[in-house]
Amino acid sequence: MFERIAGPRARRAAGGAALLAAVALPVWAQQTWRTMTSARQVAGERRLAVDVEYGAGRLRVQPERGNLLYRMELRYDEREVSPVSSYDRATGRLRLGVASRKGRNNRDDRRGEGRADIALTPAVPMALKLAFGAGEADVKLGGLALEELDISTGASETRVSFDRPNRVAARAVRMEAGAASLVVTGLGNARTQRIDFEGGVGETTLGFGGEWTRDARATVQMGLGSVTLRLPRSLGVRIEKDSFLASFDSNGMVKRGNAWYSRGYERAPRKLDIHIEAALGSIEVDWID
Repeated sequence: MFERIAGPRARRAAGGAALLAAVALPVWAQQTWRTMTSARQVAGERRLAVDVEYGAGRLRVQPERGNLLYRMELRYDEREVSPVSSYDRATGRLRLGVASRKGRNNRDDRRGEGRADIALTPAVPMALKLAFGAGEADVKLGGLALEELDISTGASETRVSFDRPNRVAARAVRMEAGAASLVVTGLGNARTQRIDFEGGVGETTLGFGGEWTRDARATVQMGLGSVTLRLPRSLGVRIEKDSFLASFDSNGMVKRGNAWYSRGYERAPRKLDIHIEAALGSIEVDWID
């Protein structure tokens, strides 16, 4: 097959038409969308340090079902961001997600088309750091081997779930939310002794269901927002709070001294102590079976 090559006049006309079309199109129509898939096999790794950074769009994280160390599928606007997929086997550091191009704001979510699907191996213990900006995130962590977890979100709607027990005992679970809606379920399955949450403006639900194998302590710091604590009735719960103008619905807990206790606290096989610092907003206790 031969390609016809246009003469200089035709090329100038075509170039002018393309320029006019680019000027006439709205900004979102000038986006250049690309897709990328990246993956790596497990090769005897003993520990991972995983950094996931995704500025805006739709993010999904889940356990990998095969023999892959990770798998990532991206749809991104190459004018705004560049894909990130790097692994240093010597240090066990894995970086995934996207990075904003210089002078850009990473606005892949303008039409809801930017997305990232990431799967991580459950076979290798890892410290996971996940930073998510704006959009929607569905983070399923049940069955992974998380030694440590750090999650930070911006103006987003984020769901984090531990639907199965963590394969190892996590040293700590830390979560930070900005102007966001954050729902966390199954924190008992994280198998950690320390849970820290810091919130700005937004609505947060912290679900402490799951299979509790040890006692734990949680801290909740919030500015202007609402926090719902979903607590299993079988768990012995003690709450201390230091609040300014935040309302507190203890939902049947008994106050003794400066703390509130769940009924049957002393007899409970596992105990959770929660310390709350709040300025404005509301704190609500919701019991689950």
